Amino acid sequence: MTARRTKAARPERRFFVEGVRRDPVDTRKLARALLAVVLAEQQRIAEADASHEESTG
Repeated sequence: MTARRTKAARPERRFFVEGVRRDPVDTRKLARALLAVVLAEQQRIAEADASHEESTG
């Protein structure tokens, strides 16, 4: 039986993120994005319920 090869340990990766803060915050853009997420989640739940009702019949 062949011995298992172990992978060499990788050095720890560090990520640096730079951002730019806008003053004032674009609340309209943020609100639209939040509404889009909520509506997509509601639609996903409604479709799952509809498919569940069809399968149970």
